[in-house]
Amino acid sequence: MTETPEAGEIDLDDSALSRRLKAISDCVRAVAAPVTRDLDRREADALLRSYLEPGCFPEAVRRLAAGHLLVLVGEQETGKRLGAIALLSRMSLADGTITVLSPAGTAAELLACTAYEPGRAYLLHDWIAVSTDRTELVDLARKLAELGSYLVITRNGAPSHSVEVERPWSAPDPGELFDLCLRTYGVGPQASETVARARDTALILPTPAEVVRLAARLVQDEPPPGSPAQGEPPGEGVVAAWFDTKPPLHEVRTAAALVFLQGVAAPVFRQQFVRLERIWQAHERRGTRPVDGRHPLLGAQEGRMAFLVPHHREQVLAELVARYGYWLWQPLREWVRSLALEGPDVSGRASAGVALLAAYSLTEVEREFLEAWAQGLAVEQLAAGETLSYMCADDTLAPEALRLALDWSADPGDPRAVAAAVALGGGLAVRYPADSLRRLRELASHGGPVAGVARAGLPVAGRPRDA
Repeated sequence: MTETPEAGEIDLDDSALSRRLKAISDCVRAVAAPVTRDLDRREADALLRSYLEPGCFPEAVRRLAAGHLLVLVGEQETGKRLGAIALLSRMSLADGTITVLSPAGTAAELLACTAYEPGRAYLLHDWIAVSTDRTELVDLARKLAELGSYLVITRNGAPSHSVEVERPWSAPDPGELFDLCLRTYGVGPQASETVARARDTALILPTPAEVVRLAARLVQDEPPPGSPAQGEPPGEGVVAAWFDTKPPLHEVRTAAALVFLQGVAAPVFRQQFVRLERIWQAHERRGTRPVDGRHPLLGAQEGRMAFLVPHHREQVLAELVARYGYWLWQPLREWVRSLALEGPDVSGRASAGVALLAAYSLTEVEREFLEAWAQGLAVEQLAAGETLSYMCADDTLAPEALRLALDWSADPGDPRAVAAAVALGGGLAVRYPADSLRRLRELASHGGPVAGVARAGLPVAGRPRDA
């Protein structure tokens, strides 16, 4: 440890920083697999167990079979990835394995630098290339056709000028998808009133992924004995019902604070919550109430603060985003940003909470937290990098984390490159090992603060996948 770290210099030696990056990568590794890998037939079939083909699927099958390359374009979380796997599964292939490519590859790299094998299937989902080149994509389609291979690319946004190889994508009917999921889980047509209410909820959910999660929770969730949710329908409506009662504002702020400090020691939580109340009072000029330890959704467990039902953390966050505006969120943002300065345990938990928030408002997280931290003090840069790492646990956010890390580290002199190096040696090393290792080696060859962080991340990024 150094006495007084310079601006942009993380106050950890290479060994300590490597251990911290390894701990983060292990956390991500426990819940997520590398994106760039081979997907065998058994795993593909398991993913497609509850897949419902949308109306655009038959035409997409025809287009892929004829053109060998298809780019699925649409909004986030509309089922493009599973749609791509389903499409490739329909093709005549020499091998049922699907090779998943890096989303960072440009059209030129896909054409000239990727080794395709005859009769194989390839998938590139959540393409983050800045632009698509029509000529290169058409040439790539010809190359694949000559090999008898197939590639499906997915990207977010609107169709471009590359109309020959692009196909607009849409989500399946949410009610039909919910029914299919329940049949997959073995729930028969004699649905209970709870299931019927959940189906009504499914009809208004914005993405197929949320419909699938709702069905899974309905079947699998069991609240812990003695919790406030005991005896309620399987956890889904408890949080929303509590917010419907218009709870006291200090209870709302307590729940909001725990979203960003889940698992911290109870005395530390109380100390940090007092800081939040001071910030809120400065904004609102109202009196505050101390945390009294009694709350319907959370409490101390073995000396640490936690939600009594684990998935209520995400549900509380969703309700806070949907129901509350500037008057709650502005002081909350200011407080969360300050948590990066409150020591590694508090900072790490705050980073994990901000990563959860990114699933609901990525643009806000980029603007209000990531950019501010990445251009700030060394501990704030570390918090930004850890947030990108924790985002890698989410399949939708992982490519966004890669996009930001590659952008920030394009210039090693950019202060944000330090935060990028943290992420590349942490969660990104799990999801995109080749991309991370390549960029870390480039950063390690330069001078300045980023080189040391990159060197600390190299052992983590270079670990075998099964290590």
